[in-house]
Amino acid sequence: MNNHYTKERDVTEMKKEAKYIATVSLGVMGAGFVATLPVSSTVWGAFLQGGFEAGVVGGLADWFAVSALFRHPLGIPIPHTALLPKNREKITNALVSTVENELLSKETIRTRLQQIRFLERGLELAESHLDNEALHKGLTALAKQALHAIDLEKLTPLLAEEIHKALQDVVTSRLVRTIVNGFMEGGYDGKTFDFVLDKLEAWAVKFETRDQLGGMALKAFEGLQSNGFMAFAVNAFIGMVSEEKLGSIIQNFLLTYIEQMRVKNHPRREAVLSFIHSELNKLDKHPQLLAELDRLKEKLPEIFSLEEKLAGTLERLKGKAEAFVEQPDFASQYVVPMIRKLLASVKEDRDVMERGEDWIQQQIVLYLEQNHSKIGQLVKENLDKLDNDKLIEMMEDKVGKDLQWIRVNGAICGFIIGLGLAGLKLLF
Repeated sequence: MNNHYTKERDVTEMKKEAKYIATVSLGVMGAGFVATLPVSSTVWGAFLQGGFEAGVVGGLADWFAVSALFRHPLGIPIPHTALLPKNREKITNALVSTVENELLSKETIRTRLQQIRFLERGLELAESHLDNEALHKGLTALAKQALHAIDLEKLTPLLAEEIHKALQDVVTSRLVRTIVNGFMEGGYDGKTFDFVLDKLEAWAVKFETRDQLGGMALKAFEGLQSNGFMAFAVNAFIGMVSEEKLGSIIQNFLLTYIEQMRVKNHPRREAVLSFIHSELNKLDKHPQLLAELDRLKEKLPEIFSLEEKLAGTLERLKGKAEAFVEQPDFASQYVVPMIRKLLASVKEDRDVMERGEDWIQQQIVLYLEQNHSKIGQLVKENLDKLDNDKLIEMMEDKVGKDLQWIRVNGAICGFIIGLGLAGLKLLF
């Protein structure tokens, strides 16, 4: 700030000094002219008087010319003076045109911008600030704000609805086919069959089971409707065996049969498994099963209290995420390495870099095309804000020193030319 004021003071002092020198030069010429009047009859007096006279004329002419640029000299409305106020609109339009079409033309700006690698410089700038502590705090604060901005009350129903839609979009027959294939490929058909055999064997080996089977068999024989020899044979058989014996026979038969079913590649086991496979392969075309599963899909969210469980899960996840973000090294240990890796991958991919630079250039050119006219408008608006006195003051402030030196040069050149003319006059 102090340097700015010092520079302004120096410029003002230099301008005053130049104006003082111009005034002094004109005064010297006038004083010299007056001083040579008494000796004008002599050769040297006439010679010097001619120089001082021309110097006075030159100095006054240049003072008139410099003054005429900004105002009427001595306040007299002489034609073709006060050029700047009278031609302000023309000067403004010319300045706007020069800025728009020459100094800051579309082609000039576009050519200059095309030399700048915006994406590359942007990535380098971003990478150079990754270890900045303020950036780490900002990233942490941004992550916290993002988490706090999540409205679970609104998010939960939306997620539950999307999950429900996803369930309905599942093709039931395809789901059944996938489950059946996985079931058989994992060998669960054989494992399930063995599990059933284990349970059946555990049941069949019991004494109670033997007695139940014997009793059931006897009742079955007693209920047979037969005549003649067949009836005699059945009654004889019933008289020969007891409930316990008949139950033991059936029990041994079942246990033997179960044992055979356990043997790998046994025909009876393979026959049962083949039947199971056949029935399983029909499930994806079973209309009643598919209809029941479709109804089950509709009820799944209600059965599992999907929205309630989802709300609890999201709340826990949000809490864990907030605790994770609160860690002192969250940004430096997790976010910054990820950003650094991302920046490196982008910089290494020349195709991505070129496409990115092209996109940025296109956006800048498009923005330039749409807003280039605003450059001239901005210049015009700023000039229009200034009244004539302020505009003249600004111009005199910027070029006043040089204009005052025009007056000095005019007086000196006039003096030299006057000496030359006076010399010629004396010679001829």
